[in-house]
Amino acid sequence: MLYQLEQSLRSITTQRTHWNIYRGDAFQLQLNNPEQLFKTAILVYLHLKASGYELRQSMALGKIDNPRSDIKTATGSAFTLSGQGLDKIANQRFIINIAEQQLDESLSLNLAFVDVLLTKITLKQANALYVYLTKADNSHAAVAKELKTSRENVTKLLNLAHYQLIERFIKYTQQCIQKIIAGSK
Repeated sequence: MLYQLEQSLRSITTQRTHWNIYRGDAFQLQLNNPEQLFKTAILVYLHLKASGYELRQSMALGKIDNPRSDIKTATGSAFTLSGQGLDKIANQRFIINIAEQQLDESLSLNLAFVDVLLTKITLKQANALYVYLTKADNSHAAVAKELKTSRENVTKLLNLAHYQLIERFIKYTQQCIQKIIAGSK
């Protein structure tokens, strides 16, 4: 698990992103581009799911009072809220808390639906969806070439993974986060 988690984080994050792994099965990730929060969470989930692992993630939008290159020692509401979310996550795969704001009900409901969709996908569907969401050329033919399978098989896998709904959700959350950030200034 530790190796796969590290590979997932290296594959998905950028140089401007800070992360740490704890106890081999837990990690903390700080994004400098909050609009990418849900997309990054989904990509980490898919990357690990494609390798046979399940994952629960507590996300938070908040301040970082004391930024550090080693985020284990950083402080702020983002870290506090994320930790509180882990305590409450139960059977969900994703939970989010926002500093000084109530979570919008439509965002919460959409997150619950995506949680259910992603929980039900297979390893192959997760892998196909991961490749689709990360490649610049994400045509079904290009994804098929990457996965060394037929275009028809990729289309089937992506449809079963509800790729269009996942993609719409990611765009929706990016807009939601932009509004949240604009409202907190």
